[in-house]
Amino acid sequence: MKSMTRKQLADRAGVTTQTFKNWLKPHLEELYAMGMPAGKGAIPPKAIKYLIEKLDIDV
Repeated sequence: MKSMTRKQLADRAGVTTQTFKNWLKPHLEELYAMGMPAGKGAIPPKAIKYLIEKLDIDV
């Protein structure tokens, strides 16, 4: 697993970046603890794995 941007993950999930942002809201505390930046920037692999499992995203 490699780092990805929010846009890349939204594209993989088949949703807009705004919808993806809304999906992230309930998980933000855990994601920040895993090293996800609060603003723009790549999401680290540990957080990507968590999101793929929680949001059932095909990668």
